[in-house]
Amino acid sequence: MLPDAECIKIVEEILTALEVGEFQIKINHRKILDGVFEMCGVPADKFRTICSSVDKLDKTFWEDVRTEMIDEKGLTPEVADAIGGHIRLSGTPSDVISQLKTREDFLKNKNAKEGLDSMELLVKYCNLMGINESTLNFDLSLARGLDYYTGIIYEAVLLSKLILVI
Repeated sequence: MLPDAECIKIVEEILTALEVGEFQIKINHRKILDGVFEMCGVPADKFRTICSSVDKLDKTFWEDVRTEMIDEKGLTPEVADAIGGHIRLSGTPSDVISQLKTREDFLKNKNAKEGLDSMELLVKYCNLMGINESTLNFDLSLARGLDYYTGIIYEAVLLSKLILVI
């Protein structure tokens, strides 16, 4: 987790120095997504395709993603709704971690628990490096890099429009 925290710190420093405006660094963990899919009853052979649907949540509404999972990917409405109950959670890392630690089903799932433990360690390192927690957003719908992320997932997002005057 230390190298990931260092990368997040570098991103924060660069975006701050460039004065691009308000930004947020979204974080999640691939094992958490895998655990959520397991808990909700997604067949293992559909993990990637459902993950690609979830990945669209920053560009479209939950109802559109839900419809895609049911109509195009073959999930039942109950499974899609169960996924939605988990992945629409986001906020400061401490808030999200606290909420997830109260979910018994989440803590009983090996992947979800391992991912949560890793996220706790990541946040601890980020705090030690002086990263402002309000800069971080623990977003359970963040699902980038389906083919190569096996652990921490992160991306920086501008929250304000950058206006360049030339």
